[in-house]
Order: sequence, then structure tokens, then C-alpha cells
Amino acid sequence: MKLKFLTFFIIFILSSSFITVSCITTSEPEKISAPQWVNSVPLDENYFYAVGISGPTRNIKDAWNQAIMRARAELGKTIITHITSHDLIISTTRGEYSAQLIEALSDTELNFTEVIERWYDRNGIYGLPDFYYVLVRLEKKKAEMLLRSLK
Repeated sequence: MKLKFLTFFIIFILSSSFITVSCITTSEPEKISAPQWVNSVPLDENYFYAVGISGPTRNIKDAWNQAIMRARAELGKTIITHITSHDLIISTTRGEYSAQLIEALSDTELNFTEVIERWYDRNGIYGLPDFYYVLVRLEKKKAEMLLRSLK
């Protein structure tokens, strides 16, 4: 009788421990790699893309805004590179349109750019820890409109 009880008790303990282990939920694993767009912006026939980066600031919102402004400035450089590589000349009465375009794209009031994705690198997976990354895009047709308005 003792042996049956001991066998039953051991089986009960083992089976309850298996049930307990199988019911434990694990938290979602943290990303171990940077998003692909951090290394290489998407190529698209309809949009220009750029990435903006910000280091840590006292206020998280300021870091995200700084990354967005830098992405818009980078977007301006991308558009200028595209224009010069295609020999598109746009003359303005105010002089250098490159500076005007970058200024227009960096303007926080600009409604043409879209923030597509954000990524916070808490652990320094891509670079230094606590950096903020933002992917923005601008429709190519709207970029043409913007260029024409700089005259």
C-alpha cells in the first residue's frame, strides 16, 4: 500500500510540474536587430525616403522631433541629388534652391512628409544606445510641386 501511494505521489508531483512549466508565459523577446530601413532606405518609384537620427535628450518627444527634422533635411539632400543626377535645372530668383529646399523640408509645418516608422535603439544594437531613428517619405509628385514653388 505504501509503495502504491508513493508511486502515485511521485507521478502526481511530476505531472503537476509539467503542467506548471507549460503554462508559464514568456515575455515577447526584444528585437535583436535593427529594422532594415535603418541600413538601407526603401526604393520606390512614387516616393523619396530618408532616415533621421537623434541621440538621447532630456525629453523623449524632443528626441523624436529632432530625428524627424533631420530626416526631412536628409530628404531634401536626397531630392537634390536626384535632381542633379537627372540634370533637372530649376532656377529661382532668390539664388541657391538647394538651401531653400532643405529649409522647406526641415520646416516643422511641412505637411508633405510622412513619418512611416520609428525605432528606439535602447541597447545599442545598431550604434550607440538610446538613439532614435525615424523613416520619412515624400511623394515624388509633391516634391516636384515644392520645387516649382521655390521660384
